[in-house]
Amino acid sequence: MKGLFIIYAPAIESDVFKALEQAGIKHYTKFPYLHGVGGHSEPHLDSHVWPGSNSAILAVVEDNVVQKIIPGLKEIKEEFLDEGLKMFIVPAEVAI
Repeated sequence: MKGLFIIYAPAIESDVFKALEQAGIKHYTKFPYLHGVGGHSEPHLDSHVWPGSNSAILAVVEDNVVQKIIPGLKEIKEEFLDEGLKMFIVPAEVAI
């Protein structure tokens, strides 16, 4: 199993959820309000100097689902060059 941690700009949320649906991902946890500093955009710290925030989704999926979500997210990233979108893939184990 893999953990998908998808960080995205709120402006493209509907596109991200559409990609999840098309990949068959129905179960996830949403983090609606994140602060951070990335390498490809200005900081999003929700302050007067660095306004804005991001959102994220954590989904744990079977290994074969990973290849189903990648094309949809790549398409979104190419269409919305000025909006942030990043996915990290990590091994996941069920503990309880």
